[in-house]
Amino acid sequence: MFASSGRIGRTKRAVVWVVTAAACLTAAPTATASDFIDPALTRVVNPRSAAMGGAYAAWDNGVGTLFANPAGLATAEQELQITELTVRLSGPVFSLSSAIAEAIDDDPEDVLTTPEVTDLTRNLYTRVGLTGPIAFGFVGEGVGFGLFTDTGLRIETVSGRTLELAAEERLLAVGGVGFRLPLPADTQGDLYGGVIMKGFMHGESSFQEDLLEIPDLVDEGDFGRFLDEPFVLTTGVGFDLGVRYDRTERLTYAVTAFNVLAPAVETRYASLDDFLDGEDFEQRDRLWAPTELNLGVRYRPETPERWSGVEYLQLYADYRDAIDFLVRPDETDNIALKPAIGAEMRLLEVLALRAGFARGLPAAGFGIDAGPVEINAAVFGTELSGEPGLRPVFNAMFGARVRL
Repeated sequence: MFASSGRIGRTKRAVVWVVTAAACLTAAPTATASDFIDPALTRVVNPRSAAMGGAYAAWDNGVGTLFANPAGLATAEQELQITELTVRLSGPVFSLSSAIAEAIDDDPEDVLTTPEVTDLTRNLYTRVGLTGPIAFGFVGEGVGFGLFTDTGLRIETVSGRTLELAAEERLLAVGGVGFRLPLPADTQGDLYGGVIMKGFMHGESSFQEDLLEIPDLVDEGDFGRFLDEPFVLTTGVGFDLGVRYDRTERLTYAVTAFNVLAPAVETRYASLDDFLDGEDFEQRDRLWAPTELNLGVRYRPETPERWSGVEYLQLYADYRDAIDFLVRPDETDNIALKPAIGAEMRLLEVLALRAGFARGLPAAGFGIDAGPVEINAAVFGTELSGEPGLRPVFNAMFGARVRL
């Protein structure tokens, strides 16, 4: 009886630590939707986490820890990533490319006004992105830091047949520490905290064009037009905070607060040429990256002896962006989009199989560990709207990274 009461007391104290930390992490400015930048500008997506449905709060493996939970830096094994090259395709990239190529050789109006193409472009979102080759990172001994670049070309429907074409480039630097937090001597498990500071610079040049004019634009290769179009430069800094409680070797609870304090400045220029020539800007606004609070758990079940080829199995579950109703009350997501589950199984010390479900859509992928080179691939869905099934986009990622 007394032993049972002691265990309950220790559990309560541990829970108080985690809940108190979570309450502190939620302190963030509130604003209207127009005062926020896209929080995706403050992180890097990699195919390993994407194949499981995103970066989980209890994740503590490799350089990806920098974008999952700062507290994971306290327990992550040492890894030095020299470079990475990852391609991401979002939306109907190949279908749109095929239609444009056909329109170049034929009458654009005949090809691009068919019911199939009309349906394709009615609510279009497609993007080709490249992470790297600047993708350096280190994690180990309770610290982590990295420098990453991301390049993209996006095509999106504005209204009717009008499309927006945008070219973008981003530079992101992160660095932080993870550390052990004190617990009463009789408390089971270990408690860790962490903090990461990050800074980013994102430039985007865009213009709008009628769908029927796109084939001529591509055929003439007139992409120098981006130099003459409006250019937006967004810069910002921010802090991520994290707490994780390793109840046992197999069970971990975690809380991550992204962008706890993350001011940004958005500067608009008449053209990219004006920016490059050092001309005055047209408009400057002070914005914020919205705070996101993720709650998560990881469980590592003991694998049966007959699974001799299985090195480990990890199961993850998150409840994401838990306080959007406080931070962005006029732009909240449906509660059905918040849960995420994922799994990773490592086989024969070489092959990793991954699967997940996040934002109402499935994800899957694999990884091959070839020593200093790791190859990862993922296919996954993302919901661009705040409601399930309203604007789903399917993505594919494939990449290789070199690490020591």
